[in-house]
Amino acid sequence: MGGRWPLARTRGICPGYGQDRALPGVRPGGGAAICTTCASFSQTFDCSRCGFEGKLLGGRLCERCTLADRLTALLDDGTGRVRPELTPLFDLLVAMDKPSSGLAWLAMRRDQPGNGSERLRQLGLGQIPLTHDAFHGLKPWRSAAHREELLMASGILPAVDKYICSFQRWLPDHLVDIADPEHAKTIRFFATWRVLPRLRAQADRGHITPSIRRFAAEQIKYATAFL
Repeated sequence: MGGRWPLARTRGICPGYGQDRALPGVRPGGGAAICTTCASFSQTFDCSRCGFEGKLLGGRLCERCTLADRLTALLDDGTGRVRPELTPLFDLLVAMDKPSSGLAWLAMRRDQPGNGSERLRQLGLGQIPLTHDAFHGLKPWRSAAHREELLMASGILPAVDKYICSFQRWLPDHLVDIADPEHAKTIRFFATWRVLPRLRAQADRGHITPSIRRFAAEQIKYATAFL
């Protein structure tokens, strides 16, 4: 095969070997994908760390081990290890069904502020408090919402209805646009002591719908217009 490794383009049950394997070879004549053993390749696709047979990246590591290394570096608290509070998030991300998707996510928008890698690094260093309020003020809001949902899924943050989170992310921007500081203060109190408790009560009774979320925002807008 020469000096370059063949690409393990697919994976499945090798018809000749009868096991789930990487299938980089092609059976002569029939064209069926076959494993390295049946294809008599001298190279293997075994990860140098975990032994998983599949696509290999730098250091002959599989995609999952590569993802684990990159997450360890991003979530490092300065000691060379994952910040202890973030271990459940690390475990959740490493265990994803397709580690290639995790690697692509970490590489996405690397040149833009607030990208996934930057936020994880800030979490690792403790620059973002592990609270819902901390995420509601971050931009871009979609990226912040995704990180918040991951922290809830891993049990680091308490579970909160996504529409309540959406309202709490929307509210600060609305308050900033209110010119009169006293009016902004009044609306903040109205949202905190009237609108949000109703949303939380609704969430306790069942799921909040998009229409309920819109009505909460409309209450705030009408109150602002009244002032």
